[in-house]
Amino acid sequence: MASSNSAQSLQDIFLAFAGFGSREAVGGMEGRAFSKLCKDTGLFCKKFTPTDADLIFSSLKPRGGKRIGFEAFEAALEKVAAKKGQTVAEVSAAIVKAGGPKSTGTKAEYNRFFDDKSSWTSTAKNGGPTNVDGAKNLNELCDRSPADRRGSKIAAKH
Repeated sequence: MASSNSAQSLQDIFLAFAGFGSREAVGGMEGRAFSKLCKDTGLFCKKFTPTDADLIFSSLKPRGGKRIGFEAFEAALEKVAAKKGQTVAEVSAAIVKAGGPKSTGTKAEYNRFFDDKSSWTSTAKNGGPTNVDGAKNLNELCDRSPADRRGSKIAAKH
């Protein structure tokens, strides 16, 4: 398939992706890791989609199993190359060039109503709700005496 030097580095990348995000000992590559490898190395295109990656992985894993070994991974690369219309060496070179898995994390999108504090209104603008409103009792809550717009009591005029 490829020279022993590139096959060794390809095997290192295989092991890096196989163990990425797993706390247990690696016994091969799972389907999620194969999809991540294809995504992180830029293999996906119009000819080769994530669905194709899942189908290729499923066709090579043992019946009832969850993982594939390095030999099955090499066979998967042959199928990926055929699907993309490239050689196996080109696909392997793209994987080796990209290196190991990338951990990007999650970044929230900008939301005007949350991030732009000048658009905040009412309670949020004044510091948010509080559970310390002073000593209120039922008499104050049921008081129907005249009040201004803000709810303050209007002093009786004598």
